[in-house]
Amino acid sequence: MPNKISSSASETAAAPITGATVLYGLIAHPAHHSLSPLIHNRGFLERQISARYLAFDTQATAADIATSIKALNIRGLNLSLPYKETMLPLMDELTPTAKLIGAINTIKNETGHLLGTNTDGQGLVAAIQATGVSIKKQHVLLLGGGATARAILVALVQAGCDHVTVVQRPESRHYQQMQQLLSALALADQTCQPWPQLANLPIEDYSLVINATSIGFGDQQDQSPLSAEWLSQLPSTCQVWDVIYQPRQSNLLTLAEQQGLATHNGLAMLCYQAAASFEFWTGKTLPVVSIYQIIKQK
Repeated sequence: MPNKISSSASETAAAPITGATVLYGLIAHPAHHSLSPLIHNRGFLERQISARYLAFDTQATAADIATSIKALNIRGLNLSLPYKETMLPLMDELTPTAKLIGAINTIKNETGHLLGTNTDGQGLVAAIQATGVSIKKQHVLLLGGGATARAILVALVQAGCDHVTVVQRPESRHYQQMQQLLSALALADQTCQPWPQLANLPIEDYSLVINATSIGFGDQQDQSPLSAEWLSQLPSTCQVWDVIYQPRQSNLLTLAEQQGLATHNGLAMLCYQAAASFEFWTGKTLPVVSIYQIIKQK
């Protein structure tokens, strides 16, 4: 793999490495903090698959990565930003969901034929459903318009939800893209609002709030996309989800908890989207419940 790529494997070994061992991995920068190697290598162990999953820390070009996948016969990859969008045009084939979203987070290499899909939204919906929530009955406020937000929107609609309000910055390059996606999905109750309109929304109607922005992560770790005052107007039964899992308790979730609301970080989403990728690659299910208990301790 070109351009100074280093790798790290999970502490969990699946089966002895042989000449037939299959390679999977994550392309990201930075990558060494990722829990994906632990998740997938544990899955290979549980399902007795002769494979390994590595975290490739790289800033290589999308073209170089696509070439390397085929040259090294890497069977599958997960992608982080910016590769979710830059790798998309280099795929030989896309799933219908990936085409709709305009971004991929998973690649399968079928003897040199690269197939791209997106499991991010599927992961969050599965995590929500695992708490006993019926997606069809929710009135959702979705914050953000990037690749993750679009994936979540599509997954919500595919699960039967038709009451979604999307809020994002109007100056964002994704604003028009999200509006076009909403139009294509043709929801019964849909709207895309600029961020300044937050205060004018029917706050008391929302039963599910999802933060799919980066506010609360990295350099913005001390910030929240929603204020305590805004959160205080939500119904007491509303759940607040954040796709962020590092830190485990984002500023948004702390403020929501102070209002007595049920909160969830992005750790379960990470596990369920990994499960969807795992099945896409191998045709086998990932033991999500047991693996989730393991990564919660990390």
